[in-house]
Amino acid sequence: MLALASLWVEMKCPEHGLERFRIKIVKRFNMNPSTIMPKYRSRRKASGLSRLLVGRDVSSQEIEDYLIKYFREKGLWKSILKMKLEV
Repeated sequence: MLALASLWVEMKCPEHGLERFRIKIVKRFNMNPSTIMPKYRSRRKASGLSRLLVGRDVSSQEIEDYLIKYFREKGLWKSILKMKLEV
């Protein structure tokens, strides 16, 4: 994975019908190599996540697993239509 990637998410929204947003994935070399740290949006959006800061040893599978767990805990997993990792 490169130093900067993003995850595009499409989900059903009861208010707007279809909502698309991007979660930036930033690889940091000055933090613990196996850390995944979320950063949240200042304005309210569906996911609440703005970006994920990840250590240099975190794989794309670990990022995907983390996001699936996050969306399940928030109760949004059933409404997600598509998730696509872009490099």
